[in-house]
Amino acid sequence: MRSSGVGRPSNKDERYDQVMLALVRCVARFGLEGTTLTKVAEEAGLTRPLIRHHLGNRADVISALQDFVLARFDTDIDALIEALPDQNTGASLNDLLFSDRGASDPAMTMAFAALTAHARSDKSLRKRCRACILRLETEVARVLAAEIPDESAARTTAHGIVALYFNVTAFEALDMPRVWRKRARTVAHSLLPHDGASQ
Repeated sequence: MRSSGVGRPSNKDERYDQVMLALVRCVARFGLEGTTLTKVAEEAGLTRPLIRHHLGNRADVISALQDFVLARFDTDIDALIEALPDQNTGASLNDLLFSDRGASDPAMTMAFAALTAHARSDKSLRKRCRACILRLETEVARVLAAEIPDESAARTTAHGIVALYFNVTAFEALDMPRVWRKRARTVAHSLLPHDGASQ
């Protein structure tokens, strides 16, 4: 985000992504509890006082992480849906979700998992994380409606695909064998109507 005033953008605007991506990588590596301003500073290649200036105290760090990761999650959903062709959308969706590259950044996935674990004790965060997941399921069901006219069946299929997707992404840090993702993709394709599945 750039400042709307005259002159050059603020230092905070220039450094925002650098700091936030360093925070995400630290949370992915050390967890929410193990992430410190010092570790974020080292990861970002900046000083601790500068990180504190950008992120604030511990509560501010968690709040900033929530906003950044959940906004990125929503942006990724939009990009995924936008990338789908008009025909054979279910199979194309599965191809994107379960490709070898994966549909998401592993560090973002781990940061999202850390937030969902923290959500157990934070009702507001729990509501926001749940809304992200349900939005993905709703968007997938909407996409599948072209191939599965029964709304309940489309929603059930979407639920299965999204559950498989999160199962695969949840274990990114374990460096699972490639066949793990391939099997999930095969199962996801099997949930589609026979004429929509490509294997």
